[in-house]
Amino acid sequence: MEECIPTQRHSRDYLVKFPEELLVDNLGNHMLFAAECLLAGTFLEMEESDGAQLRPQARNLLCSLELVRAVLREQSLSQPNTYPEPVRAVLIQFDRLFAEFELSYVSSLVAVKSPDEIYRQQEIIVLFCETVERALHLGYLTQEMIDGYEPLLMFTIPRLAIISGLLIYPEGPLSLERSPEEMSRVFSPFYNLLKKIRDLLRVLSAEELCLLERSLCTAEQEDTCSPEAPPAWGAAVPSVDPPAPFSLLEVPNATQPLPTCTTQPGPPSAVDDLGTDWQQGCAVGQDGKSLSTGTGVSHTIPGVMVTSPLRSPQPLGSSPGVGVSASAGARCSELRSRYSSTRDMLHTLFVCISGVADQLQTNFASDMRSILKTVFKIVCSQAEPSKEQSDSKEKGGDSCVTDTPRVADCPLCSSPAEAARLRRAGACPLPEWVPDSSCSQCSARRSPFTLLRRRHHCRSCGKIFCARCSPNTAVLPYYSQSKPVRVCTHCYSTHLPPASRCARSQ
Repeated sequence: MEECIPTQRHSRDYLVKFPEELLVDNLGNHMLFAAECLLAGTFLEMEESDGAQLRPQARNLLCSLELVRAVLREQSLSQPNTYPEPVRAVLIQFDRLFAEFELSYVSSLVAVKSPDEIYRQQEIIVLFCETVERALHLGYLTQEMIDGYEPLLMFTIPRLAIISGLLIYPEGPLSLERSPEEMSRVFSPFYNLLKKIRDLLRVLSAEELCLLERSLCTAEQEDTCSPEAPPAWGAAVPSVDPPAPFSLLEVPNATQPLPTCTTQPGPPSAVDDLGTDWQQGCAVGQDGKSLSTGTGVSHTIPGVMVTSPLRSPQPLGSSPGVGVSASAGARCSELRSRYSSTRDMLHTLFVCISGVADQLQTNFASDMRSILKTVFKIVCSQAEPSKEQSDSKEKGGDSCVTDTPRVADCPLCSSPAEAARLRRAGACPLPEWVPDSSCSQCSARRSPFTLLRRRHHCRSCGKIFCARCSPNTAVLPYYSQSKPVRVCTHCYSTHLPPASRCARSQ
């Protein structure tokens, strides 16, 4: 179909609604196997009534597949390597039936996102990008941390985004003026708790807010707002291998002056409502109601990523109902009086904000993984190729580029002329495969490997790299690799001819 009808393929925009863990290379094989099972009367992981409704689609799909096979068989015997109109027609029909069955079958098994939910999650992505830009401006984060995919950022970015969404962009995806049903399912379970967090945030001074945000950027179990560490939330971060970055999203500066509240803290009192709201929020799962999943709506929409910035940031304290007035000052004093000290209030905020953000990694792991991967794509810096590298690529040369940063002990750099000769002769010996146990850091950037920064072998030189330093694939015929395999950036730009280079790996 890619060769015969590349411009007439059925739209696959609906794939954006699928959980990320389903988007694997062999998903098509699973769909054909499921269709055969349904036609045979076997219902795998679904209700019999749902299977009965899908059986006509499965029958049409398999009949179309047999027709495609018969037409292609006849065509290969009569006029090979040509695609007349009958072949194109049956391929177009099969592609359409396959797409319709894939959407219906997956929708009957798992909860797929509705068009509204997809748009809300795109708003969250923009909020996270704005949050990172603000954190860079204020010095909470560094570009080196982002480019290195520091594991701590998987916690830090959602935590800081809660503050940005409640204070800096109160009309954005965390707007509490709308009902919980109008919010993204990621944050709607914590609606009541977010309201109380917002009210407490509004009484902080600029210095107190800065201290709170810096505390949220520290280690996941460290709270500098309290002499005692907060309870561990136990939120497990999924293993993510972030994709290669591209250009940085231009976002406006989100910093705004903060109001100062000068009221003195009053006597201590219990604040049990925060704990109650937190427990209710933790009990909510992927469907927004319980820890079990439900069935979502299945409508196809174009998979267009929202890249426009959020609405202009508002000065804190200018939200509806909160103004510079006597009533606002009384409310500020009343909120502070619930805590024995400012440190106690900041500690409560730290526990609640970090708890909500970290719980997202557990209850909505797939959604958060997809959101954060997209954010990393946008905010990571893109290294510009040198002029010498560009000139070499245009010339199509196969020799080493001297200005390209070399990997220590690269076997191809040690004798580039001999390596080029062996490649042309198609007789290169296989590179020495570095064992995982003998390498604890990336061979290029020297970043230590962690649960999130995974090891990847370069099939060209045999060394181990992180995902950022090995984002490309290439065909290596002199190693008997006829299909694209992962290679490091050094080998890709230095040792491989342009004809061997392929698209970036996922």
